Amino acid sequence: MTSAPSNHDIANMMYTIADTMEIMGEDRFRYQAYRRAGDAIQELPATLSTYRERGELETLPGVGKAIAAKIGELLDTGKLTFYERLQEKVPATVLDMLRVPGVGPRTVGRLYRELGIDSLTTLRKAAEEGKLNNVKGFGTKTVEGILQGIAVAEQLDRRTLLFDALRSAEAIITSLRQAIPSIHSISYAGSLRRARQTIGDLDILVAADEPTTVVQAFTTLPNVTQVVSSGNEKATVYLHSGLQADLIALKPVMWGSALLHFTGSQAHNIRFRELALARGLSFSEHGFKHADGTMLTCATEEEAYAAIDLPWIPPELREGVGEFEAAKAKRLPALLDIADIKADLHMHSSWSDGKASIREMVETAKTLGYQFVVMTDHSAYLSITNGLDAARLQQQALEVAEINAEFAARNDTFRVLHGVEVDITPDGALALSDEVLAGLDVVVASPHINLRQPPEKATERLLRAIHNPHVDIIGHPTGRLIGEREGADIDIDAIGRAAAETGTFLEVNSGPDRLDLDALSVHRVLDLGATIVVNSDAHHPDHLQWIRLGALTARRGWATSERVANTWGYDRLMEWVRRNDTKVS
Repeated sequence: MTSAPSNHDIANMMYTIADTMEIMGEDRFRYQAYRRAGDAIQELPATLSTYRERGELETLPGVGKAIAAKIGELLDTGKLTFYERLQEKVPATVLDMLRVPGVGPRTVGRLYRELGIDSLTTLRKAAEEGKLNNVKGFGTKTVEGILQGIAVAEQLDRRTLLFDALRSAEAIITSLRQAIPSIHSISYAGSLRRARQTIGDLDILVAADEPTTVVQAFTTLPNVTQVVSSGNEKATVYLHSGLQADLIALKPVMWGSALLHFTGSQAHNIRFRELALARGLSFSEHGFKHADGTMLTCATEEEAYAAIDLPWIPPELREGVGEFEAAKAKRLPALLDIADIKADLHMHSSWSDGKASIREMVETAKTLGYQFVVMTDHSAYLSITNGLDAARLQQQALEVAEINAEFAARNDTFRVLHGVEVDITPDGALALSDEVLAGLDVVVASPHINLRQPPEKATERLLRAIHNPHVDIIGHPTGRLIGEREGADIDIDAIGRAAAETGTFLEVNSGPDRLDLDALSVHRVLDLGATIVVNSDAHHPDHLQWIRLGALTARRGWATSERVANTWGYDRLMEWVRRNDTKVS
């Protein structure tokens, strides 16, 4: 670590200390304190140095006197004696085992202390040689999962989730606009603008009369921890979040061609340049160059596409997968507009594992302009989620009815529907009886465990749920967690055809680490005639905003508003749901 550690560096140090202490078997209250401090530091809008100068370090959540002193040592020296002592007891190679999905600090602690396994290499060797088979808690499936997890860890995508990249990029944009109000245009570009599920570096593009002034402002932003390079029109920095951010500043006359060029993708840009060359034009971020050397600049992307006789292509479609052919044939879809979403059909409250009451979730949903929401707390199948059985669902129904009565009394047309997220068991049955499910407004059925079944079994599991007459939505169909675990290996064509046949909706879950279905699967099931829903799966009022991520993913899958059921409105959606109660199980 450098002599000027960033918030990101220090937060990671807190997490590493917590993991190391848990591996060593320390008291859980001690290591949990470091995790809480790491969480707080990651979310800070200003540098830790700023908080120290104000004397506010100990006011941060989870940061008491002892941790504040350690932060001060890190800020002053770039080192932490306490951490160095921990490293002597637990080598860094031991911590590498935490990269294996499903292997936590307690398991790593057992492997290290009891078996002397101290790295991914020795872990793989022990698993392959059967040395784990007779260890308590390590069955055949567990060992198989560890071997699969090691392969994932060794190829682990170190890219940033879409949600975190958007938050960082938009903070930069806000800060630059405040610093230089005369900016003509500003946007993030690259894979972030195309809304890919993970992002490498941030690309920020600015059109301004004085590009040098923008570069200077960019390199001195409060959330910049290191300036890698800086010139008259470009700069590269590292942010306190750990992300690298690249700035390109240019004159407004080049905005359109530069935005197109830096948005990509590579495949899209290659095809674009080929079409330009066919017209005797050479394209770059500066615009189009004629054979005689004269330049055609483009102030907008629309002008750039028009130069090759095409309409503007939405950024989410620019992946070289048929967008040019669709544009030429005038078949580009009018993509889903998040403003068209009228409801969120999957969310949780403190009745199960949510962090807020139904009322709190509903009041936040109303601020988003929704007409209705569906409260879908977990079923009782997974004890860790405090799931609801039939009796508790009946109790919850009374609270939902009470809230709806209050709305009706003041002529508020907003509705709260009563639903559930019921677990799909490994054999495709549901964790609640048909009798219980029949009494609910909307049923979301989701897989949560045994996701590594053989493809045929994983597919049959979902098909059985799709054909259940009480299931309205298949939630996060593969169960994947981006960068942590692979989802179920399902036959997406079979799922799409069955959903189209039965009228069962397939979910695009907007959780930042889910985005499940992914964009390619969305495109395929829509082609097969299925209808999707975009839901937040919120467990806190703040999470309701996640629905934007799902909407972007649906757009990448070529989804129109018409094919996203929660744009339809209450009457049409409920008519569809009631009609589908007659499907054959």
